[in-house]
Amino acid sequence: MTEDDDAAAIRPRLAAALGVPAARVVDESADRLRVRLPDRTLLVERHGADRPRWSLALRADGETVSKFGLFETPAALCERAAALRDADVGYTVCCDG
Repeated sequence: MTEDDDAAAIRPRLAAALGVPAARVVDESADRLRVRLPDRTLLVERHGADRPRWSLALRADGETVSKFGLFETPAALCERAAALRDADVGYTVCCDG
């Protein structure tokens, strides 16, 4: 693992890709970031130690509505996050009745 593969190193790259202040990207742990946007939250998690990969979850109204990944590079992760910044959020409703 390189120093560019931890959450702290990805935080400024993610903030720049999203066009938000770095303060909106919160380190929850060495393996997890939370990005607070006006109408949604993005959760970024690192998986694996030797060859890190990243997942991305889109949350709206307190619920996870989409998951993406595993991304092999921080650049791919940031590209997908930027695409989700202004994307329409869709919900799937399911019921047993």
